[in-house]
Amino acid sequence: MYVRKTGLLLLGLGLLCLFFSSSQPVFADTMPGGNVADPAVRAVDLAQPAVVRIITAIPAHLKVHFPPTTDVTFPTTSGASYQLQSYGTGTFITSQGDILTADHVVHPQSDKSLDATVAQAAAQDIATYMNQNGKAGNSQITSDQVIQQINSGELQTSVSYDTTSSTVLLSTGYTGPLTAPDLKSLPAGVALQVDKIEKESPPDQEDIAIIHVPMKDAPSVVLGDSSRVNVQDSLTIIGFPGNADINARPTDLLTSSVNQIYVSSLKSSQNGAPLIQVGGNVEKGDSGGPALDKAGNIVGIVSFASSQSGAPGATNYLQASNSARDMVASLNLDTTPGTFQKSWTQAFTAYADTTSGHWDQAKRDFQQLASNYPLFKGMQSYQSYAQTQSQVGGSTGSTLLPTPTSTPTASRPSHTQPTSTTALVLTIGSLILVGLLMIGLLFAIIKVKGKGRTGKSPKTQGSDHQNHQPAPTPVTSAPAPTTPQVPKRTQETLSLKVWPCGHMNRSNARFCSICGEPAPS
Repeated sequence: MYVRKTGLLLLGLGLLCLFFSSSQPVFADTMPGGNVADPAVRAVDLAQPAVVRIITAIPAHLKVHFPPTTDVTFPTTSGASYQLQSYGTGTFITSQGDILTADHVVHPQSDKSLDATVAQAAAQDIATYMNQNGKAGNSQITSDQVIQQINSGELQTSVSYDTTSSTVLLSTGYTGPLTAPDLKSLPAGVALQVDKIEKESPPDQEDIAIIHVPMKDAPSVVLGDSSRVNVQDSLTIIGFPGNADINARPTDLLTSSVNQIYVSSLKSSQNGAPLIQVGGNVEKGDSGGPALDKAGNIVGIVSFASSQSGAPGATNYLQASNSARDMVASLNLDTTPGTFQKSWTQAFTAYADTTSGHWDQAKRDFQQLASNYPLFKGMQSYQSYAQTQSQVGGSTGSTLLPTPTSTPTASRPSHTQPTSTTALVLTIGSLILVGLLMIGLLFAIIKVKGKGRTGKSPKTQGSDHQNHQPAPTPVTSAPAPTTPQVPKRTQETLSLKVWPCGHMNRSNARFCSICGEPAPS
């Protein structure tokens, strides 16, 4: 009986635990967008769709002088050139397709490093030409030997460049992950050709350019006032650092990087242009990218480093946004956010909110964005999360999944707290029920043990050396029938007597109810 009661209680506890575990709130590992309770994090999330990668093609030719009088221009094919590429970053600042970047991104400066790149590209062609036109019996020249001869001055060369052209590529912050195998296979609308350089200031002045692409209703970021920037301010840059290009897949090439930098000093260039000296991780490829303040406004444009970028001791500089604001004013550009940016801001604001009904509102806003801007798949993770929250939390906006808190924490929280009142009530009720069952189990154990101590049967005659064991419980196959209402019997009829077998039985019993021995004669 003790085993049976204990088993039933344990079964009940197991079922309760199953119910309790199934009634717990559902936790998500991460919330798309990170800790959106932090204004600086929200600002970056909102700005990322407007940040683009810029690839500038540089057609180049290399003229080589072969003594005594032969000059050959490589490549030798008519109309051909060596297509070098320069990578940088830019930001939409108007809804009409105007992009702010560094001037050297769209007009790479001819220097020794660029000339060396052209020589490297032409080295094999030069070696082939020398082997085909050299004296018979001479050993074959390799491309490495050609580079050595160029560097030593044995081969005299000169480099010429044709007009550059730039292509703007939307980031995955706008397009979402891409499945294209290479940049030539991108979906329509992702790669946009720069059709005009509206205004520029060369690198030896302000190193700023405003370029244009044919995109209507583009995302955009507000140009802020760089005069409000102070030493020790923390800024955020968004860009495409070259060291992050670990493969050639478009979805990786077009995924931007976010880095924190801090203001070290406020200075000016030789020509008087305001500069912001910064410390932190800034690399080649970030050039032209925005530096955002905590409100998400552009206060600087990544420009140059005093030594090789990324090397120990490199000091990086931003062009101040006020230089760009003067340029925008001279062009009479309308920097008012367009319909897309307003809709995106509204949807993300509802997503990051904590008031009742915000998930339903965010879900509706994201659905509208998806309908009006089919290329804008960068918000799908936010949309899916909002839909899940809306379904779990109901129309009131309450949620069983993590919601932003008012206290900023890490950018990508891994643990969040449920806020559902229903979940809280179920939890408390389940704990109370578990406690009651545990008390009942304890009481049953004590009761059964008490019976075991007091329910010993008398010993049989001549059994003084037997172990003191409780008498076996009578085995019954069915409950005893209810005693009918009959006239009262005498005390002698109902009294129990000890039989020779040692067990107590009624005087009128025919067999012992314990061991089955026949009644004594």
